[in-house]
Amino acid sequence: MKISKVFSSLSYNNESVNVRVLLRVLFMTIRGGFLSTFSLNRIAFPVFVSRNVKIVGPYKNINTGKFVKIESDVIIQTEAIKGIKIGRSCTIGSGTSIRPSSYYGGERGEGLVLGERTAIGVNSYIGCSGYIEIGDDVIIGPHFTIISENHNYSDRERKIKEQGVKRANIKIDNDVWIGCNVTILAGVNIGGGSVIAAGSVVTKSFPPNSLIGGVPAKLIKTI
Repeated sequence: MKISKVFSSLSYNNESVNVRVLLRVLFMTIRGGFLSTFSLNRIAFPVFVSRNVKIVGPYKNINTGKFVKIESDVIIQTEAIKGIKIGRSCTIGSGTSIRPSSYYGGERGEGLVLGERTAIGVNSYIGCSGYIEIGDDVIIGPHFTIISENHNYSDRERKIKEQGVKRANIKIDNDVWIGCNVTILAGVNIGGGSVIAAGSVVTKSFPPNSLIGGVPAKLIKTI
């Protein structure tokens, strides 16, 4: 395979590519194999990586399908028990942060799985210390926040940040539309085909085909 083809398969809109990833791809090409995975990573090419993308932690813990697009200034931490899995044809919007470890204590988190063709809007935050599953064909607006842990605060003799956290998994099923500025908190399950209105704070689970909105979010109607 020509090296020029490798460059074109890894670039998008003439934006720069993570140099370390590019060098690894070129090394494999020289060896005669343009494989679906490389090194200890399970990265299926082509993957479109924009400028200033940072992968923090072991590369072996991240797994992507083909045609994944990671926009500029994205930070992905990979130090997760179950790893970070990004499905085929997903898009991660610029300025997004994926963080599986806790801010206080730094314990390893559970991780994240994104289904196929799912898109995350710009400047979103995914705190996946508890396991987060987001299904196929999910549309997520900008400034989305999802956090799968809560701080303990019952002991008034200790500072809240010293009391640790309680993790609770989150699951969002297939074909869900999430508006901008939505927050989803620990322990929530969202059924497939649901719509969450912009600005909602979701603190409890909802069945499939729900129109959800408000602070805290409530069922508006079944759709």
